[in-house]
Amino acid sequence: MDTTLLAQFALQLEKSSPLFLMIFLGYALSRWFGFNKTASNVLAKFAFNIALPAMLFRLLSNIFVQEGHADLRLLIAYFGACFILFFVGRFIARKVLGMSAVGSAIFGTGCVFSNNGLLGLPLAIAMLGEQVTPSISAVLSMNAMILWTLVSITVEFALQTGHLTWRSFFRTVLSVFKNPLIISIFLGVLWSLTGLKIPYVIDEPIRLIGNSATAMSLIVVGMGLAEYGLGPGIKKSFVLSGIKLFLHPLLIYTLAVLIGLGPVETTSVVFLGCLPIGVNVYLMCRQFQAAEDVIANAMIITTVVSSFTVPLAVTLLRHAGIF
Repeated sequence: MDTTLLAQFALQLEKSSPLFLMIFLGYALSRWFGFNKTASNVLAKFAFNIALPAMLFRLLSNIFVQEGHADLRLLIAYFGACFILFFVGRFIARKVLGMSAVGSAIFGTGCVFSNNGLLGLPLAIAMLGEQVTPSISAVLSMNAMILWTLVSITVEFALQTGHLTWRSFFRTVLSVFKNPLIISIFLGVLWSLTGLKIPYVIDEPIRLIGNSATAMSLIVVGMGLAEYGLGPGIKKSFVLSGIKLFLHPLLIYTLAVLIGLGPVETTSVVFLGCLPIGVNVYLMCRQFQAAEDVIANAMIITTVVSSFTVPLAVTLLRHAGIF
């Protein structure tokens, strides 16, 4: 790493360090200062249902007025990489690590399901600026539906139940469109289409609430990590973590270059690929009762390691003149 690249990395690390320290603060509050799971759930509910939607709505409410909308080919780069790596991860889990069919499907999902909401959105805006909001929002609007559907289909086939129906698919879609983040994205874009400015008496409370989203979300991520401890399945977790943090963003970048994606979109989707595993994957483990120890370990590993790999990725993108 030459001097210029090292200086750029130091700058990006300096910019991201306070954000990851907020995660550690959340971990400390839950682990050592008496903030129990009930408190964590309340804060998570506020961050996910109120603060983050307020931030998203306000940022997107003038997206078309400012002509800042994203090139939707980014969905090809991001989800194309997710589909490829899902099946690669599933194969490795099944054939190399000897995991069950259902556990392999969960493992494959962990390879591609980033913490895009509570961590990715506030971290991206803080490190890259508001210009990436349209790109991040485009991925957020499709992420849960596509990846939940993918893993549900794979698990159904693994269980050989034969119950894969349109009803289960539409149930997944309906649950996605009840998501406050998704609702705020669509409402923000629809408001932007009107070309109207949000009245101050409404805009100011939304701004104040939205300003709390970054700190609140990062603290909640840390409090969530305090619930899980390193345990059995650690070797498999390291394999999963390596795939998630290194192969995932590399594959996204490759597809972005191949389709000629612009610099802002490329940076946005690679950034999301660099993020640690999302808590939704652990929820999948609980639902399907498989690979819980592997995913819990990997959530902690990827969060810690990403505090270095995320600024490194941004540094390399900037050094290459992409962003």
